[in-house]
Amino acid sequence: GEILDYCETFSIRYVSVYAFSNENFKRSEEEKAELFSLMSDKMNYLLSKIDKLHEKGIRINVLGDITLFPAHITKTMAQLELETLNNTEFCLSLCLAYTSRDEITTSVNCMAQGVVQGKLRVTDINETLLNSCLYSEDLPPVDMLLRTSGEVRLSDYMMWQANFAALQFVKVLWPDFGFWHLIGSLLDYQRQEPLLTEHRETYKPFLEKMTKSELAAVAHSEHCSLKSHEECHFNEAVTEAYVESHLRRTEQFVSGLKGERRVLLEQCAQLTVAGA
Repeated sequence: GEILDYCETFSIRYVSVYAFSNENFKRSEEEKAELFSLMSDKMNYLLSKIDKLHEKGIRINVLGDITLFPAHITKTMAQLELETLNNTEFCLSLCLAYTSRDEITTSVNCMAQGVVQGKLRVTDINETLLNSCLYSEDLPPVDMLLRTSGEVRLSDYMMWQANFAALQFVKVLWPDFGFWHLIGSLLDYQRQEPLLTEHRETYKPFLEKMTKSELAAVAHSEHCSLKSHEECHFNEAVTEAYVESHLRRTEQFVSGLKGERRVLLEQCAQLTVAGA
């Protein structure tokens, strides 16, 4: 819509929209049918404009468990994402069948399965790996989180990604959110941005240092368990060898997870839909 056009004008290349919360599945059958019908129309419209999406370099990225929707909607979502996967000018992420808690829980479950399957060690699990297992793993952190309708709450949306985001609570409803509301939010973001950037840049080396210390402790513990007390002493080579093995395991695991999600997407795009 117009807001996305404005974002493109201001060179805002990544936009995410909370389109359908998992909580909406608790609505009545009648309400869900209306929502699904509206969603199907929107998805089919986007798919009909696929040439325009390619022309403008727009990627449609779906975050959430799309298998929870009726097959015809799941199929269209998967087709949209696969068709635009290589577009790089602008990324529109649609959060569908999504809550932040569910996303984090799914990430934790993936890592737990990795341990059970022998692909990971328990000691491989850390903040960096969890982040790499999220639906949004290939997206940058959220800079500004905008909540309309006057509600001052996040409603279980992007809570992990918005750690260093500027929070904007606007009193108008989303259909009435226009150009000047966006300008006001962006101006307020500019006011906060220097401090937020400072916090983000301070946290990054802290996280790296903390992760390295944790890995060094594990490496030293494992090294000492194989040595006598007299032979047990800390050295950098032991830590470096363990860090290398940790990175190799986690990179292979994340790569495999991406592959599994790609296969699921391709399977969804090939679903047989009744009446189709």
